[in-house]
Amino acid sequence: MPAIKRTTSLLTASLAAIFLAAAPTAMAQDANEFARYEAFDEDSTIRIDYGAFDDILGGMVFEVGRSDRIPGRGTRTQRTGTRISLENTSRYRYEANRLVLHTLNDEQKSVISEYRAELERIPSAIDLSRLSSNEQLAYWLNLHNIVVIDELAKRYPIRNLNRWRIDGEPYLDAKIIMVNGHRISLNDIRFNIVGANWPDMRVMYGFFSGAVGGPTLQGEAFTGRRVWSELEANAREYVNSLRGVEDARFGFRISPMFEEWREVMFQDWPQDLRLHLNAFAESQAGNTIAASDEPNFLRYDWSIADLTNGVGQCGGAGTFNVQTTSNEMGLTGQNPCGTLPQHAQEFVGVVIERRLEFLRSGRMGSVTIRDIETDDEGERPGRRVDLDGEAVTEEPSR
Repeated sequence: MPAIKRTTSLLTASLAAIFLAAAPTAMAQDANEFARYEAFDEDSTIRIDYGAFDDILGGMVFEVGRSDRIPGRGTRTQRTGTRISLENTSRYRYEANRLVLHTLNDEQKSVISEYRAELERIPSAIDLSRLSSNEQLAYWLNLHNIVVIDELAKRYPIRNLNRWRIDGEPYLDAKIIMVNGHRISLNDIRFNIVGANWPDMRVMYGFFSGAVGGPTLQGEAFTGRRVWSELEANAREYVNSLRGVEDARFGFRISPMFEEWREVMFQDWPQDLRLHLNAFAESQAGNTIAASDEPNFLRYDWSIADLTNGVGQCGGAGTFNVQTTSNEMGLTGQNPCGTLPQHAQEFVGVVIERRLEFLRSGRMGSVTIRDIETDDEGERPGRRVDLDGEAVTEEPSR
């Protein structure tokens, strides 16, 4: 798997890559610190380029693919001479994309932290009300997810996120994000900003919790142009996975994530929930949804969604060997976790075998249509302008 690439300047992917062509939109100040994010400019042509985040995600995300709805079974990999299991033993352990955290060195962690800080600074550089609703939504989803990745990288190895505390608070409630001079939490972004301003059930699937039980993390950033198609892809993956909707023989059992969003998104419960799930469910999951009127809840898998299940130490049976590595950031040196432990190798082997089975059955992959930006014939090129000392590009009017 590739390492994280260092961009020549992270500013080219955030503050310096905000495209300007819209006039400021007046917005009244409110005592509520979240009220400032309620205004949009749907005529705006401002875009934020997340190229650096694409590099980070492309170097860190191991693609697991769609669930085959077969519960994880098999023997547990143990340390020699102990009964300690190194692998995730839940029924859902072969679902959800994984972060590759065990190989990160200090410089790569610094790149992630720097990019997070730049995304936090964007609302101070430009009033978010000048963005369209899609651009703002993509911004909040990306900010939330880079914060989760950054916090995990700082504290790794960590295994069970349900027990994770930051300054004594559950990590989702800790005020660890600085935006516009205010400290906010991951849950503030999820419910007080996005949930309050985008009452669309698809937004649930954009928030990476860092745990296997939550929505998957894709290998590219959200963008304003394709945010809804990306959310729909995540929704389809989640609803048709076992961690989203369990098999019919157990009745109608769903992820506790839906209960979290019940008051925000599902006022007519469970009818609204059923309509939503049916919009994305395929055959087996669809049969499950029709099995009962009132859903029960699954166990949320709080195991870290990384490649080695939070096993980062080196040496000893079943862990990593020290080897010299060279990566795409141009760094060469001792990487203490260069070889996957046995339980991670088994995980990768299952993923590969499942892909082969999808190929054999003709079910492999999905078609994704992406917007490709081109210059229309006769359109004048954008010109360089300056925003508070930062170089930006003004798009032509369309």
